[in-house]
Amino acid sequence: MTSLIVEAENAVRAGRVKLYIFKPSGRKRWIVVGRRGEYLILPNAGYCSCHDFFFRVISGEKPACYHLLAVKLAKERNAYQQIIENDENYSNLMNKWLGRKEEKT
Repeated sequence: MTSLIVEAENAVRAGRVKLYIFKPSGRKRWIVVGRRGEYLILPNAGYCSCHDFFFRVISGEKPACYHLLAVKLAKERNAYQQIIENDENYSNLMNKWLGRKEEKT
């Protein structure tokens, strides 16, 4: 667990935790910039879109990925980037964070 905490600390210190707030809906999405991209975090559900979550956390091999811990630490410390986005960009950003193809409009 210690290496997870160190990784989470590093992510928070480096400013890699982001809270996207979509307007006018007020939807909020947490993102952590990791080694291989941006990962969607749903802290209340204990979910992360990273591979480590799917392969090690779900199987019970690890208690969490460092992205989940980074969001928890960032929230506790109020140490994250807040990004305001227009609702029109919501679908494309969600598709990007979930590794899906962009919608054609």
